[in-house]
Amino acid sequence: MDAKARKALRTIQDCVASGRYIVLAHFVQRMDVRGLFWPDIQAVIDSAQVVRDDGPDRLRRVKWRVRGRTTDRLDLEIVCALDRDQRGNLTVFITAYWDRGNRR
Repeated sequence: MDAKARKALRTIQDCVASGRYIVLAHFVQRMDVRGLFWPDIQAVIDSAQVVRDDGPDRLRRVKWRVRGRTTDRLDLEIVCALDRDQRGNLTVFITAYWDRGNRR
């Protein structure tokens, strides 16, 4: 993980810790379909093994893919965008999917 990815992960972690995030409806649907709960998402963020820049989203926000392990130790990748508002950094959770081989 390079310095830019580490900085992005730290921003995402800080946003989650301070409640500065938005969870899109699609993300919630993906969680439901996969039987995930919020602690699973937090575990992925805390155990991030790979963080990579995924280019801008359709609103030109920087999008990141974060791969880590759920509370059940399954590999999951989440996609989120970094944004800012008048109060500071904000993370927008877009989607989540199983890494290959971990489908339920």
